[in-house]
Amino acid sequence: MGITFTEQTMSVKDLNDLTYIDYFDRLKLLSMSMFEWSGLPDSISKRFLEKTLFQQGKAVFCDASKRGLGLLCLPGTVSGQLNVYGEPINMMVHGVNFTENYTLDECVLIKNNYLLKPTIYTIQLYAQRLYEVERSIDTNIKGQKFPRLIKGSERQQLTLKNIYNQYDGNAPVIYIDTSLNKDAFTVLNTETPYVADKLLQYKHDLWNECLSFLGINNANTDKKERLITDEVESNNQQIQLSADIMLMCRKEAALEINEMFGLNVSVEIRGNQDNIIDSFSSESQGGTNE
Repeated sequence: MGITFTEQTMSVKDLNDLTYIDYFDRLKLLSMSMFEWSGLPDSISKRFLEKTLFQQGKAVFCDASKRGLGLLCLPGTVSGQLNVYGEPINMMVHGVNFTENYTLDECVLIKNNYLLKPTIYTIQLYAQRLYEVERSIDTNIKGQKFPRLIKGSERQQLTLKNIYNQYDGNAPVIYIDTSLNKDAFTVLNTETPYVADKLLQYKHDLWNECLSFLGINNANTDKKERLITDEVESNNQQIQLSADIMLMCRKEAALEINEMFGLNVSVEIRGNQDNIIDSFSSESQGGTNE
């Protein structure tokens, strides 16, 4: 999003923002890489098609030859009345320096799902949850430094600082003046319970849950050896159904495109899905450190 951070200038807010953006972008890239389109004309961007479905829940495949642009696939909004099934009859198609009205006899509406809902809303929710747990892990780990609060008079502060500097410098022996009254100051222990391991497992579960929503095989690989066959099959069916929800709408649109424009467009779930998620999932096990 055009934001640059450096170690010297990164505030807590900067790190919060960067963590959320990082998770959102990784999940967005996974969402946009799920499907592989074939047979699309050169005038249509596969990346922009999937980006439009991700962000707006629908895209319009249309012929802009009269504008000298050929076949296009752009965002569209419902224009005018609906038919008896509540489906749009007309679409207002828009792009950069392009706006045109089409009837559904002239164009094809590509749906992200049967509700025409964009994927971005769910991805934002998961990115928010992952950001929250990631920063909680960072905070908990920082708390393991067990800082001490030393309470004393203003006159004693310099002496106390010098004593602590020796302690922090691993001095084997610390010498103090006999005039130092040990009862005049108090050391408060701010020990923090270690829960980062539990938070890390929760983050891992969130990541897998989001992959399952997208229809990306994750199968909770760390638990496979403890799952019975029925549980594995049930999990796989859920993942497959999640993928099919979006794939069916794209396949239906591809058939309509071929019939209307005489093309040979097809779409499938990307075959090397496991390879796609390797880099993302491995990164999700680590984190953004302060």
